[in-house]
Amino acid sequence: MLIEVCDKSALPGGELRLFKIKGREILAVNFDGKVFCLDGRCTHAGAPLAEGRLQEDVLTCPWHYSQFIITDGSVLRGPADTPLKTYRVEEKENKVFIDL
Repeated sequence: MLIEVCDKSALPGGELRLFKIKGREILAVNFDGKVFCLDGRCTHAGAPLAEGRLQEDVLTCPWHYSQFIITDGSVLRGPADTPLKTYRVEEKENKVFIDL
């Protein structure tokens, strides 16, 4: 089921944006013109990833500095050992949708 997240214009390149959708915290990132959506909480201790740091395609958790690759949610560096859940994204008429 596709659910609208936002207009793509609300996602400036390289910035982290948090959306609450159907009881979930979804982190959206516009990286090199493509939008990626992931769970908004770190899999290690539940830190709010929207407060983290993004450098290229690497997201660093603000609490314990776990690092994740935003394109697929994989763990680059712990202490987290569980990848972030990612969501399939579709862009239509400058709007961003995710498949929940």
